[in-house]
Amino acid sequence: MRVELYMSKKAAGSPDYQAHLLMIQQYLQRYDEIELSHEFPDIVHVFGAWDASAHKKLEQCHRLLIPIAFSSLGQLAPWHFPKHPTPTQVLQTSAQKKATQQASALIVWGGIEKQEMEKRKWNEQIHVIPNAVTTSMISPEEMAHETMKLYHKILEAHDRLTHQRIREKLTIFLNGESPEKEVCHALLYLRYQYHRRNIKKQSLQELNDTLNSLEYDEDVLNDMLEQLNEAQFAARIMQVLSEDYQLTEGFMSLNPLDDKHTKRLREAVNTIEQNTIK
Repeated sequence: MRVELYMSKKAAGSPDYQAHLLMIQQYLQRYDEIELSHEFPDIVHVFGAWDASAHKKLEQCHRLLIPIAFSSLGQLAPWHFPKHPTPTQVLQTSAQKKATQQASALIVWGGIEKQEMEKRKWNEQIHVIPNAVTTSMISPEEMAHETMKLYHKILEAHDRLTHQRIREKLTIFLNGESPEKEVCHALLYLRYQYHRRNIKKQSLQELNDTLNSLEYDEDVLNDMLEQLNEAQFAARIMQVLSEDYQLTEGFMSLNPLDDKHTKRLREAVNTIEQNTIK
């Protein structure tokens, strides 16, 4: 699991917040299944509320369909909300609401902050993980372990939702479960990964194996890909499979396509060895 930890320079200027980030970083690195990296992240953990840079990062990840853990650093407790806000403060609260809604899950430090977020209903996934820097209620090891478990929950929920959306998209075809739908599903999942600029070699390998072993009607499949407006994307994927996995034309439903968009697709293939999610 590749995890990107993001804290803006503004938030990192606080010694307490910086200490919190460094502690999480230190103890997460003890898990073999986690690799901290800014390249090809499976999940991004953003730290800091009321912060334009954090909001921008949340927006970018949300747009790219990358799952997000969002730590408010205790800044969404009730006393951080003015009782009689100025117009500027109203805009700041609106921006914070949008950012919080874009997160896959919200991490708060205590029950009071959790109650405030439950009252405001900005995000249904609220998780209390105390800050081991400022409280003895939790050890650094426990804090990191709870954070890691939440990453797993976020990734599993995000992947289930992604596959559910693909299945819903394929309901336009009334032929029930079919080999052609199976291939379309695999291609649409690769399309989702390409949108994130993070195509997994494992997904390419699985599609290659499917095309080599599955009996399907090429005409039916091509018609389905045309209806989905994915025929050209599929042809570019065939080009990559022919280069990297020696897929031959006899196992392709359409001719491979090698153009400038295929080059961009190749650049999105994650060639970094992935740790197995346990």
